[in-house]
Parts: sequence; C-alpha cells; structure tokens
Amino acid sequence: MNLVKDRRGFSLVEVLIAIFLLSIGIMGMATLQARGIRSNDLANRTTQAGTLAQFKLEEFIHRTSATGGETFAAGTTQDPDNPIDAMGDAGGIFTRSWTFTDDSPVPNAQTVEVTVTWNDIIGQHRVVSRGVIAFQSY
Repeated sequence: MNLVKDRRGFSLVEVLIAIFLLSIGIMGMATLQARGIRSNDLANRTTQAGTLAQFKLEEFIHRTSATGGETFAAGTTQDPDNPIDAMGDAGGIFTRSWTFTDDSPVPNAQTVEVTVTWNDIIGQHRVVSRGVIAFQSY
C-alpha cells in the first residue's frame, strides 16, 4: 500500500511561495494607497489656494467698482497676514502676494496677478489667478 500517492494538498514550499506572492501584491497596493492619499491632499491644497487667489482677485475688482475707479499702486505686495490658512486668516501654510501692472493689456486698465504658494512633503507649489481691471474715462 502506497500512502504517499493518496495524500492530496500543498507542500510547505508551495504555501511559502503563495504567501510571498500575496505579500508582494499587498505591498504594491499599500504603495498605491499612499500615493492616492498624497494626491488627494495635493488636490485639496490646490483647491484651497485657488480659492484664496480668486477671492483676493474678486476683492480688488469689487473695491474698484465700489469706489468708481480706484487704481492700485503698481508693483508686488505681500499679504500682511502671511502665512495664511485656507480661510485667509493668519497662521496657515499659504503665502499670498499680488502684482498690479499699469496700462496692461490696454491703456486705462490694470492687470492684477494673485499668487498663492505653499510647501509640503512633495515640494513647493503655486497657484496664480489673473484678471484685468478696466477704468472708465469720463
């Protein structure tokens, strides 16, 4: 009677190979998960920075229309509350600045460029929002 031929199952080597292959797959999934989390965080911060830039740009446009054509001094200005948080209050990770250029792109207009930057584990990032404020001649 031959008992070895009648036994069915996996050898220890086959089980170890299966565990090894499974662990490689799980490590790959963990790496993808970490990258997904970082990408999600970057997208969130980019949205926050874009919102900060857009709100500041709209503030300048509203202030100009409310005052009947107030012009702004040409040049670059840093936000006095830097660094700011996602709500624009002091104490966050974002740095905001704006630049006014006179007679650009046409006479009696100013181009405003609002830049928001921040640093994270990946590196430095920047979001820029541009607009043109035209002044009426009476």
